[in-house]
Amino acid sequence: MKRAFFYVIPTLSSQKSSSTVSVKAFNVCTPETNLPTGLFISPVKPGKEVLSVPDYAFLIEHPSGRKIMFDLGPLKDFSKLPPAMANLLPQTGLDIIVDKEITEQLQDSGVSVDEIDSIIWSHSHFDHTGDMSLFPSTVKLYIGKETDPKRYPADPEAWILESDFIGREVVELSWEKPDATIGGIPALDFFGDGSFYLMEVPGHWPGHLAGFARVKEDSFILLGADTCHHPGQLRPNPHIHKTFPCPGGILSHLSKPVLTLPEGFSFYADNVTSLASMEKVGILDAHPDVFLITAHDPSMPGIIALAPETLDNWKELGWKTKAAWAFLQEGNKGYGYC
Repeated sequence: MKRAFFYVIPTLSSQKSSSTVSVKAFNVCTPETNLPTGLFISPVKPGKEVLSVPDYAFLIEHPSGRKIMFDLGPLKDFSKLPPAMANLLPQTGLDIIVDKEITEQLQDSGVSVDEIDSIIWSHSHFDHTGDMSLFPSTVKLYIGKETDPKRYPADPEAWILESDFIGREVVELSWEKPDATIGGIPALDFFGDGSFYLMEVPGHWPGHLAGFARVKEDSFILLGADTCHHPGQLRPNPHIHKTFPCPGGILSHLSKPVLTLPEGFSFYADNVTSLASMEKVGILDAHPDVFLITAHDPSMPGIIALAPETLDNWKELGWKTKAAWAFLQEGNKGYGYC
């Protein structure tokens, strides 16, 4: 293996893999998008009942010319949503605003939907599944094991459209025989060359998964999806104290994250499993060769570049140092929740 830190980052069986992908990020929502804090994090501080978040989708480009999407963000026209989902939005206070959906943003960056080979849903929440009808039927759809099988209109209470699946190949991933284990997490080698893995990260929602992209031989981007909704749910922890110590030692006396999950009704299906996944992702997050980007990290806008620029040079640009404790800096959108 290349080298050990808290665990070993996998390479190909040859141990000499230099295969990489290029990653571009798109924020599909406008800066005015807000979530009700109490449905995603705990505790909720007075005056912080609303959480301003991005909604990231990612284009993964392989040297072979293949292009895949990891998540799509939400669709623009909410009237297309299954009624059960559409009716839930005003009840929960989700204020999600889309100006240009992912297909428009792809076009703006010079990528046609006809170039997309496959789409991976990190999970089946509508703010990740986009509008599949805008992609050709030749585009494969990859979903996690245990993704909700109910479809609308066959099931009037379903949150997923049957039309997202009809006429296209749908691949449900299996973790029974993983190709690798990354930080204790089962992983599947998507392209078969060690450049991009899909990882089983359960808890938030049935079928939830993450992506792990090798953008340089010793540089990785962890696409954490909805593993958490604020970096304070991962940090601090004993591992990141060793690699990226908190400036001024503000949280150096703490050995566990300052935020957790809400009790009762929330958008986390299984708190126990979610917290276990957060702990594993938190260990990966501490690795100096790994840059974590979750789908709705409020502290990330203004730190990472959006398409058409790539994320590949995150290490050289010092983004991880800027991002690790950005939520403790006044003026950052993640500030004040801890």
